[in-house]
Amino acid sequence: MEKTLQDRVALVTGAAGDIGIAIARRFAAAGARVALVDRKVGLPKDFFTLECDLAEPEQVKDAVDRTVKHFGALHIVVNNAAADTPRVKVAEVLLEDWQRHFAVNVTCAFLMAKHAIPHMRAAGGGVVLNIASQLGSVTSAGGAAYSASKAALISLTRSITVDHAAEGIRAVSLSPGAIMTSRLTSRYGSEKAASDALAGRHPIGRLGTPQEVAEAALFLASGNAAFFTGVDVIMDGGYTAV
Repeated sequence: MEKTLQDRVALVTGAAGDIGIAIARRFAAAGARVALVDRKVGLPKDFFTLECDLAEPEQVKDAVDRTVKHFGALHIVVNNAAADTPRVKVAEVLLEDWQRHFAVNVTCAFLMAKHAIPHMRAAGGGVVLNIASQLGSVTSAGGAAYSASKAALISLTRSITVDHAAEGIRAVSLSPGAIMTSRLTSRYGSEKAASDALAGRHPIGRLGTPQEVAEAALFLASGNAAFFTGVDVIMDGGYTAV
């Protein structure tokens, strides 16, 4: 297997989720040393792991500092964590749910970049990869907080690029469509129910997999994507083409 991330240090948030751990394992297979960050316990013991409430700014900074202390450098940050709140119409969205989405999906990503970029600069460059969503470009019923926060994350990606490209920092957002994860199956009750509800909205006729997201993330974080920056890469099985 090609070691496209050999000697790179990566930090992945939301690492207890299916997409987060798939990215972490794919990065490790490509040669990276990976720190896993999540608020949940039970992260895999074969990685350097940090329990962190990503809605708490001090804990975000501490996660970056401890990663650098452990590995000696930081080259890649994958902002994958995402809040999950009830899907309701705009007039019924609770303020605390709205604020939670922005705290985890946007402010955390901003703080991760803010604290990681000086270390990336010292290492000669780096990559901020923000896992957004096709719902940052379009929306769905009951998804106002999620869609608005993912749109903000895509915009933040562009700002990081404009401000830091000259320092060797790339920033890219990756926007998956519906991915078959445990979060999705919990919402719908089973893989079949999730597929029945969502696959038809994707012209490709199926949902994506965490492994497919991980492969895309690996490409965007590697030197093979050196000319990709300030862009949102949509991998949604044709969802936004309809």
